[in-house]
Amino acid sequence: MKRNGNRWLAGWLLLSMSASAFAWGREGHRMVALIAADHLTPVAAAQVHELLGSESMADVASWADDVRSEKPETAGWHFVDIPLNEKSYVRERDCPLPKNADANTAATAWRDCAADRILYFESILKNPETPRAQRVDALKFLIHLIGDIHQPLHAIGEARGGNSIKIILFGTQQCAERQTCNLHGAWDYGLIEHKRISEQKYVAGLEAEITELKLADKPIGNPISWTNASHRAAVEAWVPNGGVIGKDYYDAEIPVLDRELEFGGLHLASVLNTLLVAAPHREGAPVLTPRPELQGQPSK
Repeated sequence: MKRNGNRWLAGWLLLSMSASAFAWGREGHRMVALIAADHLTPVAAAQVHELLGSESMADVASWADDVRSEKPETAGWHFVDIPLNEKSYVRERDCPLPKNADANTAATAWRDCAADRILYFESILKNPETPRAQRVDALKFLIHLIGDIHQPLHAIGEARGGNSIKIILFGTQQCAERQTCNLHGAWDYGLIEHKRISEQKYVAGLEAEITELKLADKPIGNPISWTNASHRAAVEAWVPNGGVIGKDYYDAEIPVLDRELEFGGLHLASVLNTLLVAAPHREGAPVLTPRPELQGQPSK
């Protein structure tokens, strides 16, 4: 059923009230997780079910945002601050050390950005000797952070990832009560909502493109290559302060956004399929085979 324009706008405004601080809205994160779930091996799917219980991957896709107030140290894990005029990720420049790192641990510390933390949580999830609760959290973080790094505005440092870029979005400057529209929020919610279709139809369309374009056969890459691809997309999608996002921008960028959702889901599935290669671990069950080291490690 076609939605009334005023009802759609009201719904978008409500969703946008908490959008500006996060990557993808809940809907974007859910779609990445739904695509990933469709591409899991039976063994990986069984492991995911063992860890999440009655919750699905889509159910927990925004968990890492929900617990930010409880886990303030995780705030920087959701993005990578590559400068607008740089071409690619440099670990020392774009991925800061934790505040508690000192000279003795700086060389080996996991850094606070999505590219590093995805690798960190892979190392937690793949180890069957890690306490179950930590593996559950690692899985939830991977579901979320791999979605995050495929949101282009989370791979650019300028203007707080576009949060400080005020825009006119489909004819309005006011995207929530006392909150002006911004570029980051347009990519979180605005472009997705403007498509005006249900989650089920949206995901079905993305899956049809995955099949038609044989996207599952493309090289998987790693968190660094995903970061660089997102940064390139962000540079192309950038608008100046006061810029207009309307039909022309939407027509040019919605295929890019859709492709990021598709690859986000496929890359998440690939990571889980590689890490979760044994039956759910119980006493007497075979242990997981460790994942081979990723190619293209963070630059030194």
